[in-house]
Amino acid sequence: MTPAAPGGGGELTVGRVGLHVARMQPGKLAVHDGRRRLTYGELDRRVAALAGSLTAEGVARGDVVCAYLPNCIDYIVLVLAVARAGAVFSPLNPRFKAYEVGRLLAQARPRMVFTTGDRVPLVAQALAEAAGGPVPRIVTMDEGDAPPPAVAAVRLAPPADELPAVGESDLFSLMFTSGTTGRPKGALATHRARMLWVVNAAIQYGLNEDDVYLGTMPQVHSAGLTFTLIHLYIGATVRVLEHFDAQAYLDIVERERITSSLTVPTMLNMILEARRHGPRRHDLGSLRCLLTCGSPLPLSTKREVIAEISDRLYDYYGSTESNSMSVLKPRDQLRKPASVGQPFVNVEFRIAGDDGRPLAAGQPGEIWCANPSAMQRYLGDPADTEAAFSGRWYRTGDLGYLDDEGFLYIVGRSKDMFVSGGVNVYPAEIEQVLMLHPAVLDCAVIGVDDAKWGQVAKAFVTLRKGCELDLAELQRHCRQYLADYKTPRHLAFMAEIPKNAGGKTIKTALPADVAERAAQP
Repeated sequence: MTPAAPGGGGELTVGRVGLHVARMQPGKLAVHDGRRRLTYGELDRRVAALAGSLTAEGVARGDVVCAYLPNCIDYIVLVLAVARAGAVFSPLNPRFKAYEVGRLLAQARPRMVFTTGDRVPLVAQALAEAAGGPVPRIVTMDEGDAPPPAVAAVRLAPPADELPAVGESDLFSLMFTSGTTGRPKGALATHRARMLWVVNAAIQYGLNEDDVYLGTMPQVHSAGLTFTLIHLYIGATVRVLEHFDAQAYLDIVERERITSSLTVPTMLNMILEARRHGPRRHDLGSLRCLLTCGSPLPLSTKREVIAEISDRLYDYYGSTESNSMSVLKPRDQLRKPASVGQPFVNVEFRIAGDDGRPLAAGQPGEIWCANPSAMQRYLGDPADTEAAFSGRWYRTGDLGYLDDEGFLYIVGRSKDMFVSGGVNVYPAEIEQVLMLHPAVLDCAVIGVDDAKWGQVAKAFVTLRKGCELDLAELQRHCRQYLADYKTPRHLAFMAEIPKNAGGKTIKTALPADVAERAAQP
C-alpha cells in the first residue's frame, strides 16, 4: 500500500489526470455542463473521496467497476476515481436495453455498477438475465433522491490514507466491442496504453491549457472518453453535453467560445443542416481544432464543413482495440480527401498480403498496426486474442493500401461490420435478435447507405409458413433487445437466404433489387 497520492511521480496513469493542475491552479475551471461547475481543486477532492469510498467498500485492485450512465460530470469523476483506486473501468452504453447490458455484465462480472435512479430497474433486470457469479452492488449517482431499496447511493468518504499502488502496466479499462459472431468481446487496455494516446494526441492536435473543449461524443465511446482525459491532462476546460443537439452545439460554440470539439460525420451533417436553416448565422470563429472519426467524411460534406464550420479539420481512423491509428491533418483534407491520413505518433502500418508479408505502395491488403495504445488482450478469450495479433502487429480486419507518401486509404472491411452515425454495428448481433421472432425462419442483415446516418441496417427475412410480418412489427421486436441505431430501417423478404456449402450466408449474393419496405429514421 502507498500514500493516497495516485501513483509515484514517474507513473503515467489515468488516476493522475488533472492532479498537477489541481495542485498548481486549484481554482481553474475543469468541467461544467451549463449548470454544475467543478474547478480542478474540487474535481480532485471528489475523485479522491470517491476512490477512498471504493476502497473502503471492498473494491480491490483489478476489480471491474461498470458505468451505465449518460454523459455527465459524475461520469468523469467516476472514471478518474476508479483509475485512482486501481480498479478497471468498464463503460456500458446508456442506450442499451436489458438484453444487451446483461450480456456485457455476464462477461465483466463487476464489483459495482454505477447508474442513475431511473435506470435501476433495467440494471436489475439485466443482472437477473446474467445470473451466475457474484452479484454486484448497484450504486446510484443521482443528487438528492433516495435510492430504491437494496440500491446504494454514492457515498463520498474522506480521502483514504492509503490506496492501492497503481502502475502503468496495470489494467485501466474494459471496453466492449463485438466480433462477427455478434458476441460482445471485452478489450482490456493498460494505463500506459491510454495515457500514451492522451499525451501524443495533445501534441498531435496542438492542444493547450487555454482550450475549451465541447464533448459531444458519448463517454462510453473510447474516443469520447479519451478526448475528455486529454483536455483535463493539459489543464483545459471541458464542457459536458449530455445529449447532442445541433442547434445547441452552435449556440454553445458561439456563446462559450469553444476551441476544440470531437464529432462524427452524422453530427457534422446535422450541424450543417441547422446552420443552413437556422434563424441566424452563428460565429464559430473560436473553433481551432475540429475532429471527426467513426466513418469516412464524403468530399462534398468535407468541403462544406471547411467552409462553414472550421478549416482546422482533423479526421482520424481508429478502433476500440487499437485506438487512434492515423490522422488526416487540415493541410491534407482537400489534397488527399479519400485518405484517413498518415500514422499517428508512434504508430506503424503494414499492408499485409495473405501470407502476412508487407505489400508495396498502392497494393490493397489487410491493415496491420503496431500501436503502443493497442489493447493488451480480449477478456477471457485467448483464441481471439491470438488471432488478433501477429507478433507486435494488431490485425484490424480492414482492407486498405498506403500511397507513396504513407497516407492510408481504406477500401473495404474484411468483416461484416458497418458504421451508423459513427457507431460500429455488427449484423450478427441483430440477426440473433431477429431469430427470436416467431415468424422468422431465417435472416441476414447488411448495412446499406443512408444520407443521414452513413449506413443503416437492412434485414432480409425468410418467413415461417403461414406467418406474416411487417417492418413496424419487426422494429418493435428489435427495440425490446437492441439500441435504436441497431434496429433495421429496411426489410426485404426472400424465399430462401443464399448459403454456401458450409451453410454460411453469402451476403454478396443478397439481391439489391428485392422488394422491400422502408421506414424513415
